[in-house]
Amino acid sequence: MKLDQKEIARYLGRGAAALPPEVAAQAEACQKELAAAVTPRTIARRLPVDTFTGESRDLAHHLRHCREGFLYAVTLGPAADRLLRRWAAQSMAKAAVGQAVCAAWLDQLCADYCQSLLAQAGEGAYLTPPFSPGYGDWALSVQGRVLDLLEAPKRIGLTLTNGGMLVPEKSITAVVGISDREEESCGQKCMRCKKKDCPFRAGEARSED
Repeated sequence: MKLDQKEIARYLGRGAAALPPEVAAQAEACQKELAAAVTPRTIARRLPVDTFTGESRDLAHHLRHCREGFLYAVTLGPAADRLLRRWAAQSMAKAAVGQAVCAAWLDQLCADYCQSLLAQAGEGAYLTPPFSPGYGDWALSVQGRVLDLLEAPKRIGLTLTNGGMLVPEKSITAVVGISDREEESCGQKCMRCKKKDCPFRAGEARSED
């Protein structure tokens, strides 16, 4: 997988600024190490959206035109966590670049996986942007139930710490709604996020009806 340098720069807090040559070279080296070490795993389940919408007004609004959606999880696996620890031991600068590379890699994997889910959604269907526990008023405390519904610990080795953090660290859980409206199909989750001051924003927030 060839990552977009702009995405890595965004995760490093550089906005639209290009990566300096030495940072770009370090990012390339991290990508090569990551590609050689990790075995990403994915899992999804098609569910009625009211499985979760009663827990969050923001999520209910996000999925207001949908009756079903895909609950999914994507993880880079434990090898990515080991690499991050190794990079941190080598230098904090490399650790920061490695974190950005892993985040961009995980985002791209999720985008690719959602494309594969779209093929299962049916003719004329569109997928909304992903919505994850912790977005808006959807509490992180639902992660345990998300993993249970997906049987993620058994099927892809994705678990939670006592503090509610995903293990492996470089993992994502989310819901995408299945809609019959083309305007629902927006691959960039930042386009619907109302947190305009987020340092990792990739686009302007879009108004919704």
